Amino acid sequence: MKARGTRLLLTVTVASAVGAGAGVFVAAVLVLGATGTSLVAAVATALAVASVFVVWAASSMLIRRVARPVERILTAAQAIQPRTPESLPLVGEAGLGLDQAALAFERTAAELAEERARLAVKVEELTRANRALEDARESLVRTEKLATVGRLAAGIAHEVGNPLGAISGYAEIARSRLPPGGDSQLEDSITRIASAAARIDLTVRGLLDFARPVTLELGPVSVPSALEAALQLARVQPRFRDVEVDVRIPGDLPRVLGRDRELCQVFLNLVLNAADAMNGRGRIEIEAIAGAGVVEVSLLDTGTGIAPEDLASVFDPFFTTKAPGAGSGLGLAITHSIVESFGGTISAGNSGGKGAVFRLHLKPTMR
Repeated sequence: MKARGTRLLLTVTVASAVGAGAGVFVAAVLVLGATGTSLVAAVATALAVASVFVVWAASSMLIRRVARPVERILTAAQAIQPRTPESLPLVGEAGLGLDQAALAFERTAAELAEERARLAVKVEELTRANRALEDARESLVRTEKLATVGRLAAGIAHEVGNPLGAISGYAEIARSRLPPGGDSQLEDSITRIASAAARIDLTVRGLLDFARPVTLELGPVSVPSALEAALQLARVQPRFRDVEVDVRIPGDLPRVLGRDRELCQVFLNLVLNAADAMNGRGRIEIEAIAGAGVVEVSLLDTGTGIAPEDLASVFDPFFTTKAPGAGSGLGLAITHSIVESFGGTISAGNSGGKGAVFRLHLKPTMR
């Protein structure tokens, strides 16, 4: 790149203009001197001098305003040019001044465009990496919580299991020894004792699901079959009698990787949770679609939805928004654990209108 080409070109232009003016001046003096017109010769001389001065001033301004800035542009462009500029589009190597500036601009613009594209790719890679790290962090936190629950469950099973079994046994013995038509208040008290013991036993069993390290042998599972089994179990419960369920599952939906009983439990936990959110009256929409390497199942209810501040905690053990005694806070935690054991994911959110939506992403099988 010839950085000083523009100044050289303008210098030659100035010299040519000055030489031309001098030639005009000499010619005018000779012609007008021969005629004896000294005044005209003086005027011609003045005009020639003025012309030379104007050309010189204009040329000097061009050097200052054009040549030198072009030199700075070329120097700066040369400094940021890649080491192999031949890989960039060119407009030609020949020429001086603005031709070289045009070439420098095109090369630099092309390099900046490539650098911007590379930067966009890096930003996207960093965004994906940050998202993966955030998911891994949340999974680690949840795993630590589940490990804590598991240790707690082992202690509870040991310390509470045997006395709880004794309480349930004694309640049944007392019930069996009540005379027909006996004290109704006593019978009600025994029933309440047995019910409370059964509830404690259910909570302990839920905790033990976290304490037991189970290695599942996964296989192909039919989503419609598991869902239908869950709905049959749900429909017999009073809180589900006024709940309408709309199921939209294509007939060619592939089977998913999992286990029948556990997938049924996942669906049962989700539909019963939706029924509680709707206070036993509303509508649940269940839809399944097959995508690229995934089967997505979404469950949307017409309840009050999930508070934004609770979205990050809905799958945590013992987290519940229900009234005290109405829920253990283990249903969604167990659901999340089961889905992860299938190699899938589950997420919670709110629909565009009213209500919550849970989305499962399960792995399809070829069998």
